[in-house]
Amino acid sequence: MGKFKSLFERGGLSLDRLRNFALIAEAGGLSLAAEGDPARMSLFSKQVKELEAFFGVALTRRQGRTIKLTEAGNRLAQLAQAHLSGLADFQQTCQGVPQTISLGASNTVLEWAVLPRIAEWRRLLGNTLFEFHTGRTRNLVRRVTDMSVDFALIREDAVAPPLKSKRLLVMTYSLFLPRCLAATVREDQLKATLAGLPLATSAGGQFRERLEAAASRAHWPLQIELSCSSFTQAARAVETGVFGGVLPSMAAAEFAPGEVVQFPLPFLKSYARPVCVAWNPRLADVRPVVERAIKALQQALAGEHTSPGQ
Repeated sequence: MGKFKSLFERGGLSLDRLRNFALIAEAGGLSLAAEGDPARMSLFSKQVKELEAFFGVALTRRQGRTIKLTEAGNRLAQLAQAHLSGLADFQQTCQGVPQTISLGASNTVLEWAVLPRIAEWRRLLGNTLFEFHTGRTRNLVRRVTDMSVDFALIREDAVAPPLKSKRLLVMTYSLFLPRCLAATVREDQLKATLAGLPLATSAGGQFRERLEAAASRAHWPLQIELSCSSFTQAARAVETGVFGGVLPSMAAAEFAPGEVVQFPLPFLKSYARPVCVAWNPRLADVRPVVERAIKALQQALAGEHTSPGQ
């Protein structure tokens, strides 16, 4: 116990202070964590100063009108998040309380890949509660890194240290047309007729850039009349019968049989996006349920929409 002795020789360190510091990191700043409550703001500010005095290092810095964590602050927040999560798991295990697993992903992956397999994932894990969090890739990477979510399903090329990852599936893309629009389209004449078809797809991000660039290079006309914040919104637009949609191929399971026709888009044939499960190994070290949940999710997703893992 000698190496822990210095932690208890003077005041300033406590579980309460570490918990609130982890909350500040998760929220993205002091004022956000305090949710506009002046009393909480004052308490959090006081506790941060006490932690800074205890460790002898600046944990926050001012950036414009906001307070951000320093590199040391980020490291302390990660340590606090990991060990508090481990203690919570230990308490729940001792009391026979279900442990909670938090997963981050896009709406597309959650609704078309995970939710259809949630019953199997739940069966494989047993005695587990689930939390789903949506967000864009950059935000999900941050949340997995700071351990405010246990793991996330993200683009494989977005993974960076200290995260670890395993490939789960490869996402490809197709054109989906409601039956009324598809009735006048032949696959061998798709290029000629595409210019007159109103399309819906994702509003921005890497995919939209790749879609428009690939179509331009191949001289395929695209009449995108509806830009949506998510592919799931674009799928709703296809169901109205007014729009076609450029969507992940896995969206086929979303539509009633015979109501929507799926066409391959030759200029997107080579474009596929590997999706992996990414996690912070520091969290997995103190929360054994994380690795079990990842393995169970791999099993649940095995088969439809998946490719061999790495």
